[in-house]
Amino acid sequence: MKKPTQIDAFCALTTIAAEDGRREALFGDCLDLAPYIYERTLIGSGYPNAYLEFPLLGKPCLDILSVHGYVEPGATFAPGAGFGRQAMYDWFTGVCKPDGLVSCGLELDLSTGEAETASVYLQQRKHTELVAPFLESIGESTRTQSYLDALMRMPNGWPPSYVGLFPGRPGTPMRIGGYMSAGELARCAENPEYLGEQFRQIGFLAFDAPMLKRCSQFMSLAPSVDFQFDIMPNGQLSDTFGLSLSFNETKPRKARECMESGYGAALMQTLQTWGLADDRWKLIAGAAFARHIGYERDDGTEGRFALCILFNYAKVKFKDCEPQPAKFYLTCTSGDLET
Repeated sequence: MKKPTQIDAFCALTTIAAEDGRREALFGDCLDLAPYIYERTLIGSGYPNAYLEFPLLGKPCLDILSVHGYVEPGATFAPGAGFGRQAMYDWFTGVCKPDGLVSCGLELDLSTGEAETASVYLQQRKHTELVAPFLESIGESTRTQSYLDALMRMPNGWPPSYVGLFPGRPGTPMRIGGYMSAGELARCAENPEYLGEQFRQIGFLAFDAPMLKRCSQFMSLAPSVDFQFDIMPNGQLSDTFGLSLSFNETKPRKARECMESGYGAALMQTLQTWGLADDRWKLIAGAAFARHIGYERDDGTEGRFALCILFNYAKVKFKDCEPQPAKFYLTCTSGDLET
């Protein structure tokens, strides 16, 4: 067989993700639009990771984030693709490397019926010097200073690692997010009052004692967390705090065990007890998947191609102190295996 194309690999993975009743329970009819949206995010020859975001309560639906870790210089979108973001990728091709540590992506909120306005995403990790030219590439250089101001207020152990902009959402928030250090996670999980002190240093004041207690309990349930704040056009932080608990299991069997009886199950049961999820989460375990297949290269030799569905994280947003219905993220990844 020939090597799967980008869209072939994506469709294979989303078909697997939707099996055994998961389409109706997790994604609803939004999944029908996903291949069309994904194809319009493709640029270059690489296989971007696709993040499938769906709620754990309420009407099943889907948002999709397509992230490229590397795009070769000179790559362009096909006619009608790219959501008007060619300039962003022209810049990205000059700074990305094959290791994929710096990545760039487009997100569509299919859950709201949005199919034309894409949010934008950059994971710069420690390379904070990339944020200003990224914002310039998307025509938002006036927001650079407010990002830098927020960056300066971040405590030790709260290193911002990515930035995003959401032009289709009310107020056009700019996301600043990152991955909390293990030591900081332990302190916040143990002491809600300490978490409140960190919030104050950051300049986030939309919290109360019950919210701090819930955040600390949430933080105690998984090995790593992702934090998110939104910066509004006036430079102030919004009243929303996002907290995501990561799943570090990459092998399907371990991932399924985690979701069925490990910390994943404990996390989901807590969310259900809080009224932020129903029992649809019990279907997620079956989505874990990893296979590699052989294909014939153009020179006649055999290559190996990987198809994987990984558990990324469960996320809760607190808006004006109140927790919102939880969401979950699956990562669909594919590409050549090194030989």
